[in-house]
Amino acid sequence: MVANSPGSCCEMIARASRVGAAWGAAAVLFLAAPAAAQTVTPPTLSDYAVLGLGDVMIRHGSRVVSGAVGAVNGTVRLGPKARVTNAVAGPSVRLTAGSRTGRLFCHFVSGPPTLPLCNAFTDPLVDPMLLAPVPVVPGTSDLVLGPHTGSAPVPSGSFADVRVGRGSTLQLYGGAYAMRSLRIGPHARVVCANECRIGVLGPVRLQRSASLGAISPQRAGIARIDIAETGTAALFARSRANVAATIFAPAGDVVLGGLGAYRGVFVGRTVRIGPDATVRAAGAL
Repeated sequence: MVANSPGSCCEMIARASRVGAAWGAAAVLFLAAPAAAQTVTPPTLSDYAVLGLGDVMIRHGSRVVSGAVGAVNGTVRLGPKARVTNAVAGPSVRLTAGSRTGRLFCHFVSGPPTLPLCNAFTDPLVDPMLLAPVPVVPGTSDLVLGPHTGSAPVPSGSFADVRVGRGSTLQLYGGAYAMRSLRIGPHARVVCANECRIGVLGPVRLQRSASLGAISPQRAGIARIDIAETGTAALFARSRANVAATIFAPAGDVVLGGLGAYRGVFVGRTVRIGPDATVRAAGAL
């Protein structure tokens, strides 16, 4: 066995030092390398639970627990302690004390400090061609249920004014329906037993604790109401109302009363959600 000379020993130590230094530098560079940039995109039309062509207002204590909230050409306003779990999008967003949102997409955000980051997007938020009103041709005969009555499932058809009295239930078997107007009394219900699409030329009114849409909230995706009414309150739901449907009223205002339960998609010229209401996305446009 031949002993290493002092020179060869020193050379090996130096070589090891150089290798160790190289590995150390490589490790430092790896740890310091920045993460890849994440692409952030605004919601698409199918992502929204609430969408206004103009302004959207979510009042005190209300919650949108699934689905995005957007305003195509207006401002999204959140009242005190209002909550939106997912994204909020629009040219302008106004927050107030205690309001909370998911990711923001906007050109301008205002409210109390500290304000969240506004992610950029390119106008329009949603193509206006996708939000054109649906034409409705109603029938000529009224359909009226008096107070505290029920009906066998009504087959598809066209009607003039549809009235459902206090505490009554109008069952729709399923298919396509057309109406001039729809008014649902206190604690009354209009329900779709199967997939149905309802076109209403004029206004839709729900009195206190009235219900409209699928026969059960979990099936909200089977019911769609197209409202052609222009101007104020195309759909007006009073307090504690229940809606389980897609509401499409791009030419008129949608008002969802306080303390109500709303499951589906809600599109209007403007959308206002009263205090302490709950909105959950279901179905899609």
